Amino acid sequence: MKADSIHLFDFLGSGKTIFEIPVFQRNYEWDKDQCEQLFKDLTIAAQNNTDHFIGAIVYVTETGSKMSHIYRIIDGQQRLTSFTLLLKALSDADEQDRAEIEEEYLTNKYLNDNNHLKLKPVEHDYEAFDSVMNNMTELNKPSKVVDNYRLFQNLIKNSDLSSSELYEAMNHFNMVYIELSSDSKEENPQVIFESLNSTGVSLSPSDLVRNFLLMKLDSQQQFELYKKYWVKIERMFATKTFTEFIRHYLIVKTHNSVKKSGVYNSYKEYFSLKKLNSENALADLFKFANYYNKILNHKSGDDYFNKILEHINVMDSKVVFPYLMLLMDLVDTNEIKQEKANQLAHILESYLFRLKVCQMPTNGLNKIVVGLCNLTKDDGKLKFRLLRLLKSNFPNDRKLSESLMEVDLYHQRNNLAKLSLVILEEHRTKETINFDDAQVEHILPQRLNAEWRLQVTNADKVNEQYGCTLGNLTLTKYNQEMSNRPYNEKKNFYRNSNVSLTRDVAKTYNQWGKEAITDRTGKLTRELIQIFPVPDIKKVNEEKVTGEYTIDQTTDVTGKKPVQITINENEYPVKTWRQMLITFLNYIWNKDSLNFDRIKRNRQLSRMLFRPNTSPEQLDNGIAIETNFSATIILAIIAKVSEICDITDQVSYTLK
Repeated sequence: MKADSIHLFDFLGSGKTIFEIPVFQRNYEWDKDQCEQLFKDLTIAAQNNTDHFIGAIVYVTETGSKMSHIYRIIDGQQRLTSFTLLLKALSDADEQDRAEIEEEYLTNKYLNDNNHLKLKPVEHDYEAFDSVMNNMTELNKPSKVVDNYRLFQNLIKNSDLSSSELYEAMNHFNMVYIELSSDSKEENPQVIFESLNSTGVSLSPSDLVRNFLLMKLDSQQQFELYKKYWVKIERMFATKTFTEFIRHYLIVKTHNSVKKSGVYNSYKEYFSLKKLNSENALADLFKFANYYNKILNHKSGDDYFNKILEHINVMDSKVVFPYLMLLMDLVDTNEIKQEKANQLAHILESYLFRLKVCQMPTNGLNKIVVGLCNLTKDDGKLKFRLLRLLKSNFPNDRKLSESLMEVDLYHQRNNLAKLSLVILEEHRTKETINFDDAQVEHILPQRLNAEWRLQVTNADKVNEQYGCTLGNLTLTKYNQEMSNRPYNEKKNFYRNSNVSLTRDVAKTYNQWGKEAITDRTGKLTRELIQIFPVPDIKKVNEEKVTGEYTIDQTTDVTGKKPVQITINENEYPVKTWRQMLITFLNYIWNKDSLNFDRIKRNRQLSRMLFRPNTSPEQLDNGIAIETNFSATIILAIIAKVSEICDITDQVSYTLK
């Protein structure tokens, strides 16, 4: 293996060399954002006259015909293809540089292989690439190669720099090459590739943020700020939690969704936009890290707020942490009283509890939380904004009652049954009780014996239908001791329990069966409705209410219009259902053309979409589609496409 740094031009300028993309590599898939970032990097390098590192190219060497060299690209093919398209666009923009660019970096003048071209893409992209290189860009099928070549042409045309200046600036592009031998006795290219791309050796976003904030300082400042802030934050969180904290912090500060993969770049943008310096940035991170740590450990300065935090942690609803941090900061800065924060947090807690019990989807919560963190909306009226964003999906009392009567609460995630019982007990006693060692007791046992079958009519059927519902569950610290004893023996244990819920079972019911279970479920449900009431949301202006729905939700959209579609946390404003369909399909094409091909191969979708008749519209890739569908059909199409592309959990839409 040989490895060293090299200028891009020195690498591409190697004589009689073919850069071959092996057949097992994916198609060329760089999108508009990546190409624009590449061009931006080039512009900065030209303006600042500074070098720019473009990453590594890993390849296996082989000897070709006529003393040529074949570099089989193992890693870096997307970048290499993009640089080649950019060079082609530059050569077409300036006759003065054209011959040099083409002879030095695009073609092998004295080598006939690969039609004299230096780069040999995968078969899927070959026709388009060959067409671009030979100035024939009219193709009958869409291609990222052609799209990005035209994009580079437009960027060059609209740049403040001349094509010659841009071409010269490419000499600032530095890279690392890693040359592997094809000799089977030497290094294994696949092992090297996996090592280079292993997440285990990558810097975490929190590491990148730390380096970004400290590296620009002198050694003394680095030491002081590291000790004063960063070490203390690191002690609070594991690496994964640290990154999640920064992501949630950015949601509070920017009022935008932040992808897990985009934490570092989002932080840099925020830092630049707010014109921060390292010390005040670290101080603010430290302040909010303390909030986050208090949320995780439910140890704020208020007992009532702590209880809410504990319940939300048990429900594993970290998605709302940004809003909780915001409330804590508003209290600390005396913008609201603690009582106000408690009221708002309890409304959110009620909403979360009802969603969980009613088994309703929660993937729209991220969008809601982003909206809640924007204090400029609704004139800063915190309660009004909270109710407005929660209103469309707040489970009502009837829905909660029906769910608790039917849902197998015991087997729900995050020990929801125990949480429900603990909350009921806390509300009754108003005391701080440690339930860590308490267990959920099935009054009618999960494994029935002969005595239970004799005492309870249709015992097995009752157990199947109601055995894990709320009414048949209670709290105890001697679960194993009671096991599946008959009810008259269990009552003796229940009477002496230190848990009021369990004592009440013995006090209220002489016999145990379907009637007792359903009666107790109803009573406990009424208590939970009092604990977690639906807030008074009638006063919220209906016209201002927007509801967000996941794409797999069944929703009556009659008479309603979309205002936004959200895909993978990217928000796209729309005004009509037709526009929403076009926006969605353009997104699919831009992100992954192979997925777009899969959609076309689906017989039902192909028949509906790609044989336009009544109202044809053209997508970004030039393909015409039919758009004359009802709102319900458009939602069904988007849902089906989302399923094919495996992004159902990433797609939602907002109605007006």
